[in-house]
Amino acid sequence: MKFKRINVDTVRCIVSETELNENGLQMDDFLQNDGKTEEFLRKIVSLAEEEVGFKVQGGPLSVQVAVLPEHLLALTFSERPDNNILNILQNLKSAVDSLSGLGKKNEEDAEEAEQGDTKDRDTLVEGFNKRLYILGFKSMDQIIDYACSIVLEEPVVSSVYRLQEHGTTSYFLLIERNGLGDKEICRVISASVEFMDDASANIHKAAYLAEHGTCVIQKDALEILQKL
Repeated sequence: MKFKRINVDTVRCIVSETELNENGLQMDDFLQNDGKTEEFLRKIVSLAEEEVGFKVQGGPLSVQVAVLPEHLLALTFSERPDNNILNILQNLKSAVDSLSGLGKKNEEDAEEAEQGDTKDRDTLVEGFNKRLYILGFKSMDQIIDYACSIVLEEPVVSSVYRLQEHGTTSYFLLIERNGLGDKEICRVISASVEFMDDASANIHKAAYLAEHGTCVIQKDALEILQKL
């Protein structure tokens, strides 16, 4: 494991797949809150104190998880007031569980849609029978910061919606699973934890956004925001 102190409140740890295996973990385990993942993260925090003097002051921790080339995992820990490890893991787990729960039926629906009319293929909400992730953000700036923080190895079908209700404005980034592999979609989604408020794969929420929200960017949102 390699540690790097980013600033007084943030530290990054690079973990190899071999080191994960030695601790009884796989990369996909970071999308599951089953106890052993939390235990491993706390172990990393303890080692960070020994290696680079990173000491938690008592506030909640947030962690950004990113999959790197050559089977490496980057874990970035920050002491923040609004999130903690369990909440972030639960957010990701909820999104993945909801997505997986759509099951084989949705896969068949998606295949039928591809074989049928293709006019709405790039329209995420109209095609919400396709597998979607919905990431919630407090501001457009947060989405831009997230978009600029990731490297897209292949095109990602994505759009942005603005929702105004109860006197507040929220922004939602919709990402379509489409042809992305498991590791790539996990890398893209997990990189958002430092910026987003919540994550889900609820098709009813997608329909609600289509009816009550305003589409800010119709497609290729991540690529467009990276150029700003």
